[in-house]
Amino acid sequence: MTSRWKQWLPEMILAVVAIYFTYRELGSFPRSWVDEGLFIMTAKNFASGRGYAIPLLTHLWYFPYFLAVGPTVIFPAALSLKLFGVSVAAARLPMTLYILGTAVMMYIFTNHIANRTAARWSAALLVTLSAFINTGKPLLGEIPGFFFLILGIFAMSRTKKPVPRGLASGACFGLSIVTKLTNALILPGLAIAWIAAASRRKLDEEVALALSGITAVIVYLPWRLLEIAHTPAGSLSEEIKTFVLGGGNLPVLNVLRNNWEILFRLPFMAFFVILAAGGAGLWLATSRASITVRIFITAETVLFLLFFLNSYGWYRHLLTAHLLLIPFVPLGMIRVLRTKSSAILLSAIVVSQTAWQFTHQGSGRDAALAQAVTIVQERFADTDLLVEEPEVFAQLPENPHWLYLPRDGVSPTMPTMFKTPDESMRCFARLRKLNEEETVEYKERATPVGGYAILLPADGCR
Repeated sequence: MTSRWKQWLPEMILAVVAIYFTYRELGSFPRSWVDEGLFIMTAKNFASGRGYAIPLLTHLWYFPYFLAVGPTVIFPAALSLKLFGVSVAAARLPMTLYILGTAVMMYIFTNHIANRTAARWSAALLVTLSAFINTGKPLLGEIPGFFFLILGIFAMSRTKKPVPRGLASGACFGLSIVTKLTNALILPGLAIAWIAAASRRKLDEEVALALSGITAVIVYLPWRLLEIAHTPAGSLSEEIKTFVLGGGNLPVLNVLRNNWEILFRLPFMAFFVILAAGGAGLWLATSRASITVRIFITAETVLFLLFFLNSYGWYRHLLTAHLLLIPFVPLGMIRVLRTKSSAILLSAIVVSQTAWQFTHQGSGRDAALAQAVTIVQERFADTDLLVEEPEVFAQLPENPHWLYLPRDGVSPTMPTMFKTPDESMRCFARLRKLNEEETVEYKERATPVGGYAILLPADGCR
């Protein structure tokens, strides 16, 4: 019995680390922000029985495409809010299961393609990674989407017969796209893998990959049709162009052209280490991963890297590429540096990541949000108020005096009816987070509320 415990001691330590970082300060670290506020608002609305919709001024927009996440994110959060009441911690609770599920799948997949030692290292690299934990805890779509992605890759790697392999992986990939729209990059990745299989005349692989892509589209399509049926105006294609393809005010390869300095920050430099080691593990080391799986993961890594370079320079846009490489990092380290040196370097990375995460680096801690929510409830309960910050509005109780007003940056293609106050709201006060210019401009009208401000109506309205 004692030897069996010792055999599983590393896994038990990893489980403790994962649980600790996942549930530590669940409701307050990392701080909530705009995207999470919008998703909590939608989940709260569903939990209250008013349907899958987001409240915008006096309207309800059902199945809004601009959220870019689906029911696999919103439904579990709604259930948690129904059971435990409205709070950031309650909304985030189901996301913790996606974090832990992803860690388990990472271990299982790495063990399948390599060995138990590599699986332990991969799990350690994952659960100590601040970007993984701090993106996974908030009510966002990246980690839930990756959970279904790694599940699909495992099905692609583990299932022997081409038809079941295609159907199983495709179902997982479809759920990944439903969960997070940007994971539609899975489809061109499958196409690249299919072309490679066709060039090698691997009929079984062609069938499996074609079925995988078709199944993924079939799984996603009903959700997209539901969004289309409830879209009064606006355009999902324009939304994708603006945020993904460098449209709007963003030039193609925006990061390289306008913000290349961020690539020298520690998280991005660490990614390049992972990229080098993971690439070596993919193509230089011996593993049980098929050529199709390796081509697909390589294609996805490149596609998500391009997605990041085309966008605003946010690390969470690069996160999927980082996570896809992790199972191959230990193999690449051993291949290039040999066993002892690789163990030293991997240990240094894990310890550094643990220290970074333990000291709350990589994301902010801020009591201003909770303070603002409390002040609004206590001092402005009878004030007609347009709340412009969704992370605040999401935590406020129902009040006919309070409406949510989206700011321009929330969605470039949102129909104007959802973001244009009518004449009856001309004299409403507004709650927003002021930038430096606004602080000066509204100095006489602004009342501080935590880290936010209430902008009192103009003199003619008082």
